[in-house]
Amino acid sequence: MKNIVFLGGSVTEGAGATNINNSYVNIVSEFLKEKYEAINITNSGAGGTASQFGIFRIKRDVARHSPDIVFIEFAVNDRIYSSKKSSTYFEGLIRELLKLNCKLICIETPTGMADACASIHKKIACYYNVPVIDVQDKVWQQIECGKYCWNDISIDNLHPNDLGHKIYGQVIINSLRMMNLDNINQIFKEKPLMNYNLNNPYVETYEKCTFYGSWYEKSFLLNNKFDLAAVTDNIGDCLEFDFSGKALGIMCLLSKDSGRIECLLDNKYTFEVDLYTNSDGSFSNMVNIMDLNEGKHNLLIKVSDRKNQSSIGNKIVIGGFLVDED
Repeated sequence: MKNIVFLGGSVTEGAGATNINNSYVNIVSEFLKEKYEAINITNSGAGGTASQFGIFRIKRDVARHSPDIVFIEFAVNDRIYSSKKSSTYFEGLIRELLKLNCKLICIETPTGMADACASIHKKIACYYNVPVIDVQDKVWQQIECGKYCWNDISIDNLHPNDLGHKIYGQVIINSLRMMNLDNINQIFKEKPLMNYNLNNPYVETYEKCTFYGSWYEKSFLLNNKFDLAAVTDNIGDCLEFDFSGKALGIMCLLSKDSGRIECLLDNKYTFEVDLYTNSDGSFSNMVNIMDLNEGKHNLLIKVSDRKNQSSIGNKIVIGGFLVDED
């Protein structure tokens, strides 16, 4: 065993810990380094993202590390989707990871409402014989026994503090001690449980676009999301993106000075996306289309003159696209 990747959201990225050394990933990593000599561990956590985005990140953020084991943590962020969508996205993630011929372990971290997607994830994991470490169940058992309360181990409803990360890490380590990692035998099944299958999902750079107007490149360094993006402030500026497959996502940066984009897909379907939010900048996968017809497609994006009334600008930031090549 040489390479291990942790794939997840903000909890995996280390949110809530006073420094990265106190994060559950680092705590578990130290345990693994003691057990397995000369291993490489990569933290591919990306705050505010779920399984849906994770599917497209696998080639860029996981496969290139040639992992022997991937730990998956998306229970907190997957809860924002319906049961059907959550199941579909998580299964898509599992299926794409299994194509890498690595071993998988699912980690179900808790929320302050105990409403993380553990039950949905367990159903999918069971179908593919992927082991699950249910941190949420263990934590809430201890809370109900009066060992501590949620506020003792968290900074908010979603993110653990240093003590919370320590508890999560210990729960995971205790479970790993009872596992024989060499004997994990997950099963790839030809028929998806949710009857949805992707071909070749990946993140495509904005550099594949044709630009019209005054677009420029800017660095944002959004960890495991995008580093560079195409930016414009000018109403009427356009970009054109050709792609193939049945999926399309647009990676954007939302802010209080963001505008609105008008989208024309295949010269037939129109929709608008408001990129305003009352913050200095937050990542979002604003468009999430998973049911296009197979084949080639064309997307035209135009900066609209109808911005949100609360916005102080018309800025558009495009960090790339999520596609599923035929």
